Amino acid sequence: MNTVAERAGISTGGLYRYIRTKTDLLEMALDDINEGILDRMVAESGRERGIGAKLQAAMAAYWEMCWDSAEALRVSYRDFPSLPKEAQKRYIAQEAEFADFLADLIRAGVAAEEFRPVDERLLAHEIILLAQMKATRGAALAGRDPKAVLAEHTELVMSRLRTTSARPG
Repeated sequence: MNTVAERAGISTGGLYRYIRTKTDLLEMALDDINEGILDRMVAESGRERGIGAKLQAAMAAYWEMCWDSAEALRVSYRDFPSLPKEAQKRYIAQEAEFADFLADLIRAGVAAEEFRPVDERLLAHEIILLAQMKATRGAALAGRDPKAVLAEHTELVMSRLRTTSARPG
């Protein structure tokens, strides 16, 4: 709480007027992270033509949010069990919405024969896991260029989706 108060430029006592518990602070951080991300994923994918480009744009929007929020995500993973059950359900449901959107894009790509058949739900959750890698395995990414990491993660996902005729070699 002292660190948060210092960063906010207010006293710890002043902070406690707005935030009564560490759980309140965690919920505020999670709300801040998740707010608008689905809208951003939809907007970014909507700017693209072709399902593959749409998927990559949605992935990038989510990935960038996770990269920028890695510290808060790390804390949320650690303290998630301390949240009230209703809050846990709400955040799990929000993540499911992100996965549903990605799975819908993957499913559309399979239906259009742009992607090979895969378990779209599993791959959508793998995309989420890759996006949250900095929060869960930050040391493995220390000193790495974020754009290069995003490109590597995108290629990993897209290589799973390429049809046989689209694969190099």
